[in-house]
Amino acid sequence: QTLASALASAVNGNPDTTAMFLPTAGSDAGRSLSAIVSGLSRALADTFNIAAFSSGSFPLPEVPVPGSAAGGILDARLSAMGLTPFGGSTPRHLRYFTGDAEVAAKYRLFNADAYAAAVALVVRLPTGHQDSPNDAFDLSTGDHQTDVEGRFTGELTVWRRLWLNVAVRGGRQLPGERERRIGPVDQPFLPTTTLARLRWDPGDYVSVDVAPLYRFSRLFAAGVTFGYFAQQQDRYAFLSPQDSLDVVGRTGGPIAPAVLEAGTGIRLTRLGVAATFSGPRLEGGFSVERTISGAGGPVPVATVFRIALRQTILLF
Repeated sequence: QTLASALASAVNGNPDTTAMFLPTAGSDAGRSLSAIVSGLSRALADTFNIAAFSSGSFPLPEVPVPGSAAGGILDARLSAMGLTPFGGSTPRHLRYFTGDAEVAAKYRLFNADAYAAAVALVVRLPTGHQDSPNDAFDLSTGDHQTDVEGRFTGELTVWRRLWLNVAVRGGRQLPGERERRIGPVDQPFLPTTTLARLRWDPGDYVSVDVAPLYRFSRLFAAGVTFGYFAQQQDRYAFLSPQDSLDVVGRTGGPIAPAVLEAGTGIRLTRLGVAATFSGPRLEGGFSVERTISGAGGPVPVATVFRIALRQTILLF
């Protein structure tokens, strides 16, 4: 009975939820689902002598829903939640916007034939704009809060051939504010009653990149790269006790902003190969890196290609 009820809810929905999206009956997924239901029915009948149900009791749609109907459903659903629907107009002041501008100062510590090192201080300004909690399809151009980042880069040549490179950076993300709809991350469409302006403390981060290369000549080198990145979990809190009471009054129950912190802390490691060329006027580099492990929040298993070229032009 529980199995039959779950299948019926999946197809027809129930008073608390809408029906899920389903494959058509003639599709590979639809035929597979029908075969599973038929197999369960036979197993119950043969093993326990229970007359259960058949695949015909749970019909799948015969044809896909028309595009106009799908658009109408999404439009109505997003409008009811106070979200900009498909085809909505982006406000003019958000159509063109800068990202978080950076101001940096760099100091070279050493610069010898066999070794070199430099440090840098970067301040990332809150000039970008965050994604809107009332627009399900916009993109942010920045965090709109101040970051302070320190960087160290160094290189060491051993035995004239082994070229060791290291880059370390760590960032302190200063607290700010942002509007969010309070709810689990796996529920992107939350009602407008959950909207609140919150105190937001983004997680600090550290990154380490190491690249041991072999110099085949004075101009060309190649080798492997290894990267590690870790970011602490974000922290959310109400700006005042009254904000918490307002949310309770709108939703009918308490909601903790800490639910937004899930999956914000991440760790990942990357492995790759790189090659560099350094001529008298042209310098270039190429690298391919692959994410090999991750933890915490969603970490995409991505392959990143980087190409860098620098040309020196003599004006006089």
